[in-house]
Amino acid sequence: MKKLSVSLLALAAAIVAAPAAHAGTTPGWYVGGGFGGAFGQDPIMHSVTGQHSARDEDVNLDLLANGGYAFGNGLRLEGEYFHNQINVNNIDGRAGVGGHVSNNAAFVNALYDIDTQKLFNVNSGMFTPYVGAGVGPDWVNVSHVGASGVGYLGGETLVGAYQGIAGVSAQITPKWAVSADYRYISSFDPKVDSTAGGQGRMDNASHNVIIGVRYSFGSAPAAAPVETAMAPEVAPMAPAAPVVAPVPQDFMVFFDFNKSVLTPEAKRIIAAAAKEFKKGHYVTIQVTGHTDTVGTAAYNQKLSVRRADAVKAYLETLGVSGKYVRAAGVGKNGLMVPTANGVREAQNRRAEIVLSK
Repeated sequence: MKKLSVSLLALAAAIVAAPAAHAGTTPGWYVGGGFGGAFGQDPIMHSVTGQHSARDEDVNLDLLANGGYAFGNGLRLEGEYFHNQINVNNIDGRAGVGGHVSNNAAFVNALYDIDTQKLFNVNSGMFTPYVGAGVGPDWVNVSHVGASGVGYLGGETLVGAYQGIAGVSAQITPKWAVSADYRYISSFDPKVDSTAGGQGRMDNASHNVIIGVRYSFGSAPAAAPVETAMAPEVAPMAPAAPVVAPVPQDFMVFFDFNKSVLTPEAKRIIAAAAKEFKKGHYVTIQVTGHTDTVGTAAYNQKLSVRRADAVKAYLETLGVSGKYVRAAGVGKNGLMVPTANGVREAQNRRAEIVLSK
């Protein structure tokens, strides 16, 4: 169906262009639901009496329920039940117009949560934009759709359907998220019996605005606290402080859970490290990124590298040449506070800055 390429081309391009990075959705299994409004795309009705232009002038209710799995790289896969209804109010200005088309679709969806920090260098906080697409069967019920002199279509049939999705979610807590999205949903034209003789068919598509809620089972303990926006305040070691080297050379910055965005406090500490380096007493800077133990080893390794790179990039904006800075990540190795696997520990989400002669 020619509408397929038009509706999904932009979404496919966005998914391909998006970076392979997670944007804040709690990983693991989840369930969800939603409701919204369906705005029917004015259909064309085809029967033995010819081709007729119809209009849907109503806003109808959408209902959905879904469940799926959120991977650590931003990808989500889910199964979804979707129901809506499209009314017919006008056909070529004729009398006796009526009927509706109801859809009960079972979609398999692939969605991508976009890391705005990686793509646009913008910290979106609790908000995560996403795009996606889905395909599946649609049980269509055409109920007395037609008009006087045109004939009426009626019956049930099973056809293929697809949807394109674009929206934004807000992770309210590690367990709960809400979302708002736009969906273009369409099926292949359902063919049913016509009172004018034989069979007829009609377009079946709609624009939909959905408000949803999602509960994540996740991998973190149920009692884990919600992450705070402020990282622990750590100052660079002063030359005269006891039990430390007489010359300050070690600095440490901390990160929010699952983030590589520098907090204002982290930027202050990095600025202190840059100022110390510019005094000329040191020749190299080693930046090492760390994570806590939530998530897979492979994902945490990538996250630790992003944290080290964020520190290096900020040092460069402060006038420290990148040729003097070596950045590396060690994932969830080298924990400051030893914990079991799957534990959120703020002290372990850090990057160490070591100035060396």
